[in-house]
Amino acid sequence: MSILAIDLGGTQFKSALISEDYQVEEVFDPKSAACDLVTCQNLLVNMIEPHLDRVSGIAVSCPGTVDTESGIIYNGGMLRFLHEFPMKDFLVERFAKPAAVLNDGKAAVLAEVASGNLKGISHGLAMVLGTGLGGGIIINGQLYQGAHFQAGELTFALPQDKKERLKGEDLAGLQVSAVNLIATCAKSLNLDDEKDGMSVFEAIKARDERVYPTFQAYCRAIAIQINNIQSVLDVQRVVIGGGISSQDILIEEVNRQLDQLEKEDAWAFMVIKRPEIRACHYKNAANLVGAAYFLKA
Repeated sequence: MSILAIDLGGTQFKSALISEDYQVEEVFDPKSAACDLVTCQNLLVNMIEPHLDRVSGIAVSCPGTVDTESGIIYNGGMLRFLHEFPMKDFLVERFAKPAAVLNDGKAAVLAEVASGNLKGISHGLAMVLGTGLGGGIIINGQLYQGAHFQAGELTFALPQDKKERLKGEDLAGLQVSAVNLIATCAKSLNLDDEKDGMSVFEAIKARDERVYPTFQAYCRAIAIQINNIQSVLDVQRVVIGGGISSQDILIEEVNRQLDQLEKEDAWAFMVIKRPEIRACHYKNAANLVGAAYFLKA
């Protein structure tokens, strides 16, 4: 039977049926993200109950630190109301099905390990561009979660000290937030919908000067994060996920920005081996597929 996978994002809750060989069988209409715990629980019930007789288990991907043994979510990332919520127990008790809960970045990297662009890679990294910056790390072919289940919480990397009081928007995850990029570019284009990513990327591909410099700066910020992480982890390949990873120009520009960084500091790149950069094979479905993989593991 299939697994019902749910991805709790900062702006949308997505769900799909994932087959036993990790193929996306059916995608359901996304729901607007909840703003409190009660609404979240009600949304989950509405998303799960219609499919209970078709699935063998329920797998959830979410932001925040997740104790994958107990299934308790801490901090909740952009969904702070999930702090200390026992998601696994809630799912098992409410729906009487096996359940698993996993951080979204870790889910993305597992999807790529299972049958995507990290298959056969012993040292890899997934970066998920969404409301913030999710991350998943593979070391010696195994998911690395860290001592406190928080390895890969790339959103919370701090900037270089500017001798000023740090602000939330200074965090690495907000500097490379795909949601913020689209909203900023939509404003520059005078679009009515700040979430109109299709129109934004049409303008970016056309090298529209109202948005292309913003896009270049965005990709440079990603390239800097990749280089910093590479100096610590030394991975073979980095895969980039999230909705905008389906845009080929994103990977192209990140590589161009890495080229530029190499020109600016050739010595550093002589020391630090540059990883291969690819889009996630599963694109925006990586979190869903990875959560299902984790449930079966």
